[in-house]
Order: sequence, then structure tokens, then C-alpha cells
Amino acid sequence: MKNPSPTSHKSMRVFFDASVIIAALLSTTGGSALLLKYIKAGKIIGITSQTAINEVLEEDKTKKLKKSKAEIENFIARSMLAVREEITPEEIEPYRKSVDVKDAHLIAGATLTKCAYLVSLDKKHLVREDVKRKFLPLKIVSPKELIEEILLRFVV
Repeated sequence: MKNPSPTSHKSMRVFFDASVIIAALLSTTGGSALLLKYIKAGKIIGITSQTAINEVLEEDKTKKLKKSKAEIENFIARSMLAVREEITPEEIEPYRKSVDVKDAHLIAGATLTKCAYLVSLDKKHLVREDVKRKFLPLKIVSPKELIEEILLRFVV
């Protein structure tokens, strides 16, 4: 079987949950930060929504991160994540009964932006086998699972 070229990663559209962005802010050496480096390197296309960004910018999170809103906004701008406008209640509606209501915007965002992957650290509500099966062909993965999948594409 012929291996895909490294440029085939560009077709990997990945929707980022706020939890992954927060983890990247907290640790520059973790898997979440590595995924942001993959965006900058052109290995994947990283997308999020203003809804997720607003979650990152909530006051309780900025205190936990010990960073100002301006510092967080600068970090997000430098990450090269594409940011879609806020997800509307109408766009969320089809997913409200299928997943925790606070996470429905992520499924909507990933679907609306035609992402193949939704990367999240939310094991309680999203990164669970029953939820993963509900939304196929969208692949809901942890940063570790996504990194493994990206690395598999490089294996000879």
C-alpha cells in the first residue's frame, strides 16, 4: 500500500475544544501544545469557534491560567487556529438531545466547518465510546489519539 504524502495532512480538518486550547496554554510541552505546532507546520488544519474561544476567555479560566485576556487572545492568534463565528442556538439545536447541552456547540461547530475530527479532553461528556459512535463519521478524539493518528500517516 502506498503511503500518503506528508501534504495529505492538510486535508485533516480538526475542530478544537476549549479544553485543548487551555491545556496548550498550561503546558508548552504536552500533546495539546504539540497539536498547535502541527497547525503551524501545516500538518493539520486547526479550527475552533468564537463560542469555544469565549469559554477559554471566561474569568474563572483566565484566573486559573494566570494570564490576562490579552495574553490569551495573543496566544490564540499566534496558534494559527481558524476561528469560526459563534455557534448559534439554531445551529446547536439538532445536537442538544444527543450530547451534553454544554458540548452540543462543539459537535455543531465540527460539523458546520466540515472537520473530520473533534479533539477534546472532555472524557466525561465527549471522548467516550457511546458518544463517539453517535456522531460518526466525525471522529471524536483526545489529543493523544489524534497525535497517534497523525504519526501513523508518516509511518513507512
